Amino acid sequence: MSAFDVHRIHGLEAETELAAFFEACPDSYAQQTPGWRRVIAALGDDEPLFLAARWRQGTHAGELAGVLPAYRFSGPLGAILTSCCQAGPLGGVACHPEAPRAAIYEEVLAAFAAAAADTGCVLATVITNPMWPDRELYDGAFDADYVLDNRCLVLDLDRDVDAEGGYPASSTSLRRNLRKARSGVLEIEEDQTRDNVDEWYRIHSTRHRAIGAVPLPQELFAAALQHMVPRDKARFFFVRLRDSGEMVAGGFYVYHGAVIDALMPSMSSEHAGLRANFLLADHSIRWARERGLRYYNWQPSPPASGVYRYKKQWGSRDVGYQYLTKVTGDAGAFLASTPDVVASAYRWHYALPFDRLGTDAGSRPSSRQEAWEAEERFRETVTPRSPDS
Repeated sequence: MSAFDVHRIHGLEAETELAAFFEACPDSYAQQTPGWRRVIAALGDDEPLFLAARWRQGTHAGELAGVLPAYRFSGPLGAILTSCCQAGPLGGVACHPEAPRAAIYEEVLAAFAAAAADTGCVLATVITNPMWPDRELYDGAFDADYVLDNRCLVLDLDRDVDAEGGYPASSTSLRRNLRKARSGVLEIEEDQTRDNVDEWYRIHSTRHRAIGAVPLPQELFAAALQHMVPRDKARFFFVRLRDSGEMVAGGFYVYHGAVIDALMPSMSSEHAGLRANFLLADHSIRWARERGLRYYNWQPSPPASGVYRYKKQWGSRDVGYQYLTKVTGDAGAFLASTPDVVASAYRWHYALPFDRLGTDAGSRPSSRQEAWEAEERFRETVTPRSPDS
């Protein structure tokens, strides 16, 4: 008989208990906490369905030993169950420090796959842990049909930032840009108000549309202000012109345990020459270090992109992790589809590696580069770029 009882936590149940559990887990993330669950629930697209293991006996009898956050999303190609929906996904299985990790992974991952099948999901995806690698615990407990190898850029705030707030491994260009950003033309504002968030959202949406990207829904930031900021799990930072007070940049950050995630920094293109994005990053890094956070996660960026190079110049290092997907129903509609259809219909959700769409390829790992290039190739066939684009 198993040493654990495994059950599903539906909706917003057990909020206080879950919050205490994740506070006790040193390798958990803000995206696993009840505050983030409320943010996602506020968007109305996902059904929270967490898998939880409780000790059967002993000094911890009845208490949570492990939790796997999960969200069900229903789309036109079929429903999916995933631990990595919405922006900035992180966090698969979380274990209490005193729990036997291998046993917990085996129990909750089996329950996750069963829940996907029981609720009519055709795909079930979990994400491994980039900061505290745990892939070997998934192998054997979760027989993935598709694997995407992904990478994020991480700045170690103990190693890569010195006591004076300098960046020993940074580039010469970074130091030059920081001098310009710190010249006194710009200033940071930290007032956590809806007016400030709405003012920054206009910058965010304008910037994203200008570069051909889809802005995050405004409701996500409003919900984060309501549910994450008061719990001390999220923060907005804003950059203004010192003389006029005009907002020229801002960013949304979530944090928990040892990790802060820079989820969505955005800057006005009109004021790019002032290097507001450098001041914003510098301030958020210093703020995180002063709070005792260890890892500054820039999140993934398209390989070989300007955004990637921008993050790299601070001395950040690539950290790998995986999306593991099991087929739990008829996934034929997904496999016969195209990247633009999946990206549009399942926006802010992970379904399958784009390079596996339209193929009969199986579980050979897809790299971030391959998946990105597959999407780019498809877009080129639909809307060819001009030679100077």
